Amino acid sequence: MISIETANSYSSKTTILGWFAGLAWLAYAGEQQPHWWGWALLIVVGMFAASIVIGGGFALLASFLTKAVRGSSNASPDFYAWGAFICPVIAFFCAAPVARLLP
Repeated sequence: MISIETANSYSSKTTILGWFAGLAWLAYAGEQQPHWWGWALLIVVGMFAASIVIGGGFALLASFLTKAVRGSSNASPDFYAWGAFICPVIAFFCAAPVARLLP
């Protein structure tokens, strides 16, 4: 059985991977290309922000769902494990809209 800490670690790592995949797709098929400093900002700040905002937000949601369903937020890692699957998908689709916010 996977532990909650391991599930959150996988979720964080795959969220960063999803963010980079979204940026790669933007570089390949994007109609609007940011300036080089925009790319640097998207890569460095986006990596940390995606992991904290998306990964942390889903971990909080998983904690609430686990507490509501099982009675304790540490009862089961099932909802946390879903974070390792859904967070990179969310990060992938968030990369292009965030890049459009740059001038």
